[in-house]
Amino acid sequence: MSFRLNKLTIPLPAVLLCLLLASSLSLRAADRLTLTLGDLGGEGWQASGLALQVDLHASQDRFILSAEEIRHPALPVPLRMFRFDCRAGKITGRQISCQEGLLDLTLNGQQMVGIKSRIDWKIDSQLIDIQLDDIPLSGGKLAALINIDRQRWHLSLNGKGLDIQRLGTVHAALAESVERFSLSGGLGLSATLRGVGAQLLQGSSRLDFSHVGFADTSGSYIGQGLAGQWRGEVSPTKGQWAGTQRLALNAGELLTPQFYLSPSAHPLSLETTYRYRADRSLISLEQFRFSQPERLKFNGAAEFSLQPEPQLVSLNLTSEPADLAGLFRDNLLPVLANPQLEDIELAGRFALDISHRADDSRIRIDLQDVYIEQGIQQRGDGQGQFALYDLDGEINWSSKHARESRISWQGGHLFGGITLGATDVALNLSGDTVSLVNQANIPVLDGELRAESFELARGEAGPKVRFQGYLTPISMAAISSAVGWPPLAGQLSGMIPGLSYEHGVIAVDGVALVKVFDGAIVIRDLQLDDLFGALPALTADLELKDIDLETLTRTFSFGKITGKLAGRVTDLRLEEWAPVSFDAAFATPADDKSRHRISQKAVDNISNLGGSGVSGALSRSFLRIFEEFGYDRLGISCRLERGVCHMGGIESAERGYYLVKGGGIPRIDIMGFNRETDWQVLVSKLKQIASGASPIVE
Repeated sequence: MSFRLNKLTIPLPAVLLCLLLASSLSLRAADRLTLTLGDLGGEGWQASGLALQVDLHASQDRFILSAEEIRHPALPVPLRMFRFDCRAGKITGRQISCQEGLLDLTLNGQQMVGIKSRIDWKIDSQLIDIQLDDIPLSGGKLAALINIDRQRWHLSLNGKGLDIQRLGTVHAALAESVERFSLSGGLGLSATLRGVGAQLLQGSSRLDFSHVGFADTSGSYIGQGLAGQWRGEVSPTKGQWAGTQRLALNAGELLTPQFYLSPSAHPLSLETTYRYRADRSLISLEQFRFSQPERLKFNGAAEFSLQPEPQLVSLNLTSEPADLAGLFRDNLLPVLANPQLEDIELAGRFALDISHRADDSRIRIDLQDVYIEQGIQQRGDGQGQFALYDLDGEINWSSKHARESRISWQGGHLFGGITLGATDVALNLSGDTVSLVNQANIPVLDGELRAESFELARGEAGPKVRFQGYLTPISMAAISSAVGWPPLAGQLSGMIPGLSYEHGVIAVDGVALVKVFDGAIVIRDLQLDDLFGALPALTADLELKDIDLETLTRTFSFGKITGKLAGRVTDLRLEEWAPVSFDAAFATPADDKSRHRISQKAVDNISNLGGSGVSGALSRSFLRIFEEFGYDRLGISCRLERGVCHMGGIESAERGYYLVKGGGIPRIDIMGFNRETDWQVLVSKLKQIASGASPIVE
């Protein structure tokens, strides 16, 4: 026997009345009673193709309820091919219940069969309780408890052993995310949802996850072995959505273009209180707190607009003082991939305060007792290429107008031994530019580097630096001691009309002037490439003017020579601070009116450099009675190519060239015969001379 109701929308009491009528019929000629109810629905729910089949001769009330499709706001997707087989139930005028039932359905294209189910439907009070156990979902099991009180409903879910990779079978949005980020791992789920009709009143959920991995298509964001927990709550209020969430990670690794995190070493948590305004497509993080003990803690608030594209509208962030060394080493260095930064040591603490608005952004960084040293491994002598100690300050940056920043340090050094004294510097950081507010005086050994202007800007290919200043006199004795040279006499000072840094190259604009050995060295076209890197290189053209030979030769134990020296070095190139090529020539200036004298020791050393072979000859002749000789002019030239020095003197001779052309009484000429000399052999001779020993002639 069957009845048919087609495409009717009737309230639940009418449906119950049909069920009661069916249960009260006593028809001996039929074994089953079938009601074809068609399409039924109420506020917030709808069922199509609904049918009820009752077994009239079972010892307990047995019935089958089926539907082609069921929609309800508590369900993420419609249920299709729904079939509920109650094998031990009870149908009365006041209650429909089933303590032993099996449910078959299709969810998002996935067929689920034999779900253990229980139902209790109280007709008078319109209370419905449904419990579903062992629902197969994404490789795991899900249990659901549904309570319906007329239009009010409550849903509880508990899932175990879910495979994240297979979540795409539940919903299309999940499938897109799983595929896009290559998600994998295990998941446990518990959630409760409460609502009225189609409206959600409150929801809370908890996810326990382990061995989670992901990667975006570009490989910029990667997670591996992540484990932890996520909790969230949400509810509508005044046309908005408000809620909280907390993420805790205690295992795994996370890599982004900006930072690297290792929750296995340092567990972390992120908590937020948020609000979503659908009418404005605006998400407000009214409060967020990030905590990674022993590394970084900060809190703040933010707003994000979702239309037309996601963008940050406002941000306020304040951090607690944090350890600079640990954060740099563990969180920043892995993503910077810069060999120079790997050879850097840091200590001290810092704190951040960030504010962002549409019309202005500001960042304040407080530095406390910071120590920084770079190049320790590269030098291998326990001292770095560059260091600053006890650095303190407040750095203020603004996209438009920043407050003045001040930093100070108590000491430091360059290239190991060139000491830097205590300094206080005022800076302005605005937009993409850092500039000096007023002149800064930086003590260097026993002098000062006075920076008159400084500007650092961001260019298309990297940072751009411009500098102008001068160096007050520094004793050559202090310089030679700092860099391990033999003691030098005199002072070093100079003007730097302009210095720039771009594309990794430091260049001196115009002409730099260095005063040394009572004369001057003019530097043109000076460029430094990879200054603190593995292969620093220098190129320049030099001009020497009025160098005092007595000061120069006394400094290097060369033997006494008086007079002046001028010369030039063109196309000079140093690699790792060693010459690889140049074209140099030095000689007595044509207008030099000073006294020209040269000692026997200097004669021997010059002779050996030119390969004249007269070393010691003076001591075997009558000239040994003279300690000094007069000369008219002297000079030497060297063009270095491929490790060979092509040598010359002040003028050519019949069989060689003049290194010294005599004048006055007693007079002596020194000739050179070697036109080509191995550069390393020549350097070895110069080192022997500088140490006070006589060079070996081979």
